[in-house]
Amino acid sequence: MNIPITPDLIASHQLTPAEYEKIVSLLGGREPTYTELGIFSVMWSEHCSYKSSRVHLKKLPTKSSRVLVGPGENAGIIDIGDNYAIAFKIESHNHPSFIEPFQGAATGVGGILRDIFTMGARPLAVMDAIRFGRLDDPQTGARNQRILEGVVSGIAHYGNCTGVPTIGGETNFDEGYNNNILVNAMCVGLATVSYTHLDVYKGPPWRRPSSPRRRSRNGRTCRWAIRSWRSYCSKPASRRCARARLSAFRTWAPPG
Repeated sequence: MNIPITPDLIASHQLTPAEYEKIVSLLGGREPTYTELGIFSVMWSEHCSYKSSRVHLKKLPTKSSRVLVGPGENAGIIDIGDNYAIAFKIESHNHPSFIEPFQGAATGVGGILRDIFTMGARPLAVMDAIRFGRLDDPQTGARNQRILEGVVSGIAHYGNCTGVPTIGGETNFDEGYNNNILVNAMCVGLATVSYTHLDVYKGPPWRRPSSPRRRSRNGRTCRWAIRSWRSYCSKPASRRCARARLSAFRTWAPPG
């Protein structure tokens, strides 16, 4: 199906004229297809690229003698002394939760839990800061109530499935969030400093290890993820299931 790319279609994909020109240049000067336009729209969205908040996030302090892992990895890690470290991650799942409240909020929690244990830390607690439209709004009150119930249920459900408690949070209501809710979730984990050591692969790209390791943008790989994968591969095929991995995750604790 050949759909013409018009200025109205570009605007409906939340792309500016300058961003569209950048897309054309990346494609060698040709016009993108409808599918390609959708892909760029998603990948360049605030949810995926933080294009509007990145400039503000860069103002936050990220370097210290206590910072073991800063921006660029799955989660930040801070040395708290006595060979222990705290791993933490906060992430927004705003629009996904507005469209599908339960699943959007649940996968937001799942994502930050994943980011914590892939750094070699054990998730300890989840917190959240959420914003909704007014429940007494004559036009959107019923919808806002449905979204509220779905988001709260999604956050609780994923935490309960993994045994990680939601220990606190905050909820505010304002008409400014009637059409754009905020769902920010945070997870904190505990690890030992020696166990969060990251390896750096220095070989050429075509000689990278073929095993599906947990990798990041700068080529670093978590040792714990590698060891876990090797242990997983050594099990009989009948035991290679999500339940086995979840059981191992529940019983794992930092060494020492």
